[in-house]
Amino acid sequence: MFGINRVLALARSPIQALLERTRHPFGQPARWRPRNKNGWTWSQLLCADPLVIHAWPSIGFPVGSASTIGPLVRDRKAYFLIMPAWTIEIPGSSQLMIDNARSYLQDHPHHQLIFLGNTERERQIMADAGFEAVALNQNCLVNDSVFRPIPNIEPVYDAVYNARLSPIKRPELAAEVERLALLYFYDSFEFTVSQFHAEHARLRAAMPRATFINEITPQGCEWLPPHRVNEILARSRIGLCLSPYEGAMRAAIEYLFAGQSVVSTPSLGGRDCYFDDEYCIVAEPNPRSIREAVEALIARAVPRSYVRAKTLARVEVDRARYIGLVQELIDSDGNSSRFADQFWSLLRGEGFLHWRSMVEFASTVTAALET
Repeated sequence: MFGINRVLALARSPIQALLERTRHPFGQPARWRPRNKNGWTWSQLLCADPLVIHAWPSIGFPVGSASTIGPLVRDRKAYFLIMPAWTIEIPGSSQLMIDNARSYLQDHPHHQLIFLGNTERERQIMADAGFEAVALNQNCLVNDSVFRPIPNIEPVYDAVYNARLSPIKRPELAAEVERLALLYFYDSFEFTVSQFHAEHARLRAAMPRATFINEITPQGCEWLPPHRVNEILARSRIGLCLSPYEGAMRAAIEYLFAGQSVVSTPSLGGRDCYFDDEYCIVAEPNPRSIREAVEALIARAVPRSYVRAKTLARVEVDRARYIGLVQELIDSDGNSSRFADQFWSLLRGEGFLHWRSMVEFASTVTAALET
């Protein structure tokens, strides 16, 4: 979906050479170092003076893009806003992040890591470990202009579940929903193509009432662009969130921006941040409870315009807090620039959750610092 399998045919650069020399005392690799310096992860440059970068830790990048950018700016002030892509409330997961962050700061004493927790509990975990931490849910950074109600479309599905065909997503909990749509994509980190096709076939057999939207292809399955996904949401009455834990779950806020009521199971990760009892039900994780919750919300018939408006009102509060946080960092360095315009440009443009090559991102940051 994000071009994970693309291989960069790049010559060995001074940036790569510098990263390869970055080690802890006694020659042991630093915990924070990237597994693959040519890899890809999510990141966004927010400001060059002072340097402020939004980063998500991911596979191979223990402190997100700081794992790559840090050595390039070791001797200058830099701020990294670190937002967990996956819940750190599961026992043991937070300690790994804490250890990686401490290792990073040991080698980069001029840098500051500010953790943005998707839940208050995540904020508290990192604050208790001695880090600056703010509770600020990732879903406030999702572009609401793409996912929105579409007038004059009559729903044909009782519910839609936009999620990988993964055991952790528990799609079979929706098996009793009468008219169900399933949206998904092929994740090469989780399945080979043959494994994905086998899982797709297994679920089709187990869920005969469901409509599997994405067509199977030799590469995995058809990928739908956001506007096509929004059309399926418009044709579905209720959005489903069925995993027991994950991150903030972007699909959850996409449902709400599209004006859908939502049925969820109890979960860790923060997807319920913008839920409201008027149009959201947290149901027990079994097929009967999910079906009954879907039926209950259909009967309530909460207008999509109302769901969207109430969600946006809450989201805008957190967006203002995010703008204020970054602006405070800029002001503390004596810079007179205003971040609000940059925020809205990024939100409506390439976005904050932007999947990119770290070699190319390092070049982007280096060029920005030289201007």
